[in-house]
Amino acid sequence: MNIEVASHQIAEALAADVRAGTLAPGEMFPSERDLCGRFGVGRNVVRSAISNLQAMGLVEHERGHRPRVAAPNLSSLVANVSDAARFFFAGTEGRAHLEQARLFLETSLVRHAVHHATNAHIGRMIEAIADCDASLNDQTAFRNADVRFHRVLAEIPGNPIFVALHEAFVERLMKERVLPSNFDRYIRRSNEEHKQIVGALLDKDADRAESIMKEHLARNFASHFRDALAGSGTT
Repeated sequence: MNIEVASHQIAEALAADVRAGTLAPGEMFPSERDLCGRFGVGRNVVRSAISNLQAMGLVEHERGHRPRVAAPNLSSLVANVSDAARFFFAGTEGRAHLEQARLFLETSLVRHAVHHATNAHIGRMIEAIADCDASLNDQTAFRNADVRFHRVLAEIPGNPIFVALHEAFVERLMKERVLPSNFDRYIRRSNEEHKQIVGALLDKDADRAESIMKEHLARNFASHFRDALAGSGTT
């Protein structure tokens, strides 16, 4: 049996221990020596198995300390998938697929928000808009406020899957996107559309909210795509 197969089997066995509660979150994993004895393998196989568990979100490992059991959460699991998916999304076609997926997700979220957003949600969106207005000369601050605006939409359904998808893909997409050459005009129009979206939410107009969001996302992607083709590059 090769190292890869053996380490996978050991990782699965230890993951089963975590699921069964034999190994509890915060508890240290057995020592390398104990694991070697339990499974009849060498240290390299055990270390590979722990690395596998870390990729599964089941390990907290600080240098100089024995690995501990981590309580897995959806955001960390999806983030691991997102890290691997960066190779796929690096190309123009892959990023276009991601932008299309975002369009489907956020237009659905904004329609849902029309009927389910609370005053607190609306307040946080307005706060993000105000921060965008105050950051027109600071690209990083504007982008962070922009991300917060869209994150609120992901939070409204109360489904952690939408938040995890936003953190792993949408937030990364927004923060890594190369800004267009006409940055000043671009961000002013973008934030104006944020205001229009909130207006549609307050008016309970789902069709208008969806239409504005579609235009907002499609135009942003088109600006990015044009600059990429012109040679500004992508990340």
